[in-house]
Amino acid sequence: MKYTDRHIKYQWCNSLMTGLLLTMLLCLSACSSGDDEANNGNQTKVPTKLYIYLYTPQTESSTRAYDGDVNPIAYENSIYKLQIWVFTHDSHKLIGYYAPEESPGLSAANPYELIQLTIDETYAETEAGSREHVDVYVAANISNSNCNVELDEKMTQAQLEAALMQKTTADPFGVTSPVSVVPTNVGLPMTGVLRDQPVTGTAPVLRLNDGNDGIATVLLIRTISKIRFAFSRQTGSETLRINSIKLNGSMIPMAEYLFMSAGAPYDRHTCHIKTESGYDTTSPELLSEALEDVAVNDNPVQYAWTEEQAPIYYERLLDDAPASNLTQRLYYLRESDQMLQGEIKYQIGSEEEKTATFKMVDTGGFSRNHVWTVYVYTAQARIQVVVAETAPWTQTDVNYEFYNW
Repeated sequence: MKYTDRHIKYQWCNSLMTGLLLTMLLCLSACSSGDDEANNGNQTKVPTKLYIYLYTPQTESSTRAYDGDVNPIAYENSIYKLQIWVFTHDSHKLIGYYAPEESPGLSAANPYELIQLTIDETYAETEAGSREHVDVYVAANISNSNCNVELDEKMTQAQLEAALMQKTTADPFGVTSPVSVVPTNVGLPMTGVLRDQPVTGTAPVLRLNDGNDGIATVLLIRTISKIRFAFSRQTGSETLRINSIKLNGSMIPMAEYLFMSAGAPYDRHTCHIKTESGYDTTSPELLSEALEDVAVNDNPVQYAWTEEQAPIYYERLLDDAPASNLTQRLYYLRESDQMLQGEIKYQIGSEEEKTATFKMVDTGGFSRNHVWTVYVYTAQARIQVVVAETAPWTQTDVNYEFYNW
């Protein structure tokens, strides 16, 4: 992924940075020791810190094997709340918890953060060769207000593994009350896990080892995915009214796990849903109100995806499109292992209402941290629905292409 490449740029400085940190803290420790001797031997122990890199997602993944991820729009990658748990890998003992009162400031402009987490002293003083490896769990923007779940410092490792975002009386990132904008000052939920990681160094400075004597990075992944609906009509053509957008029933699971499992790590097409909880069988309206007349465009075909376009450039084209050229609606939903499909009810001019259907090409294309775009436009007195790859449609008065990534 793109962030893997960006991390490589920082790898060369990991050892140097670690050495500088060690030198700085050892000097501070020595100064503290000298001061202690001058003050009748009174000593203040420096708490041991575990150094971990954290990286917030800068791109959503394409749902198919194209080169290039797609860029998140404003606030989709912002961190407002952060929690980190560190457990011993074999004994599952909590040896560190981190939850800063202030936002860490991770964003598109500052995707990396070096975390200094206070670690259990008994563990820290264990000889390096005898230390257990650790498992690190990171949750960002997870709260009752947006995910219907609350995590705290008392969580066990088993509880974190079992933590769910699920439909109960509330329906977080579901279809009942679809989330169409990033929740203000709350953000989109993200999680990350590193398992069975070695810890190197000597107290009071330890580091989560990346295998190359550098500091390991926990990559945060959005736990939800996004559907974008875009609409336009050709200049001079009759009005295009969008009356309804619906997903079919049994498309979105009732529950998904917050953290990816050890047996199913994040790899762009892996879902981690609680299948035994089933799927939401309802099919409520996604639009809060009908789109009376969509944006006018001299050349609406310019926003239709072609196979020559990499996903990152196509999404950037839509992100940058002025509202006068393109009417857009975004929806953030729980991940799904289903082949999403649904229908759009529309009217052209004074004609009767008609229905266009849309369907993903591949099962699993809506796993977490993915974006899927449906583009509907009128040109030459016909309506086009672009989703991915060219495919015929049963209605003779409508052509469409499917574009799924």
